[in-house]
Amino acid sequence: MKVVALVYPGMTALDLVGPVQAWSFLPGFDIQYVWRTPGAVRSDCGLSVVATHGFADAWSDPDVLVTGGGGKPTLDLLGDAELAAFLADRGARARWVCSVCTGALLLGAAGLLKGYRAATHWSARDALPGFGAEASDDRICIDRNRLTGGGITAGVDFGIAVAGHWMGAETGKVLELVMEYAPQPPYGTGRPDLADPQTLERAQAALAAMMAA
Repeated sequence: MKVVALVYPGMTALDLVGPVQAWSFLPGFDIQYVWRTPGAVRSDCGLSVVATHGFADAWSDPDVLVTGGGGKPTLDLLGDAELAAFLADRGARARWVCSVCTGALLLGAAGLLKGYRAATHWSARDALPGFGAEASDDRICIDRNRLTGGGITAGVDFGIAVAGHWMGAETGKVLELVMEYAPQPPYGTGRPDLADPQTLERAQAALAAMMAA
């Protein structure tokens, strides 16, 4: 299983680490972390991921193309012609085209979500129709070979669920146990429909400040 994973400055590390950690247990797993050129790429939490390959020498026919999202750095890339061309090229040949969080917007900007249902972070959901996609509020959205997940922590659910989609439910169950994935949210406010109005308002203000920073 050849995975091409996009990494870029300012990305949210967990968006990518969640699914990749789950997939790393699958037989034959191999991955390239790709940015314009090889080298360290600093994420939004300060953790650096090493890009092992550049756009020019990444696999041309991966089994999986995956990208995570982020805040303003992700939005700043929506008009990046070089990136859009790379994603469009690899996405056209990949067996599976995947994203977590606002990574869906990058796929959308590359024309890879036209006519597909897709999920993303709740704060960016309204942007998906602008790319010809049907917005989904599912935590994991599977539409043919387009596999998209909700925001940040959804990447863990996404990785396990997609592994089960590829390899069968029994594999998914084993992965869930191996990863000891039994979340117990301390506050239970992880979606807009679960949060009280004051918490939602404060979260929206925090996201707006992040985008303006």
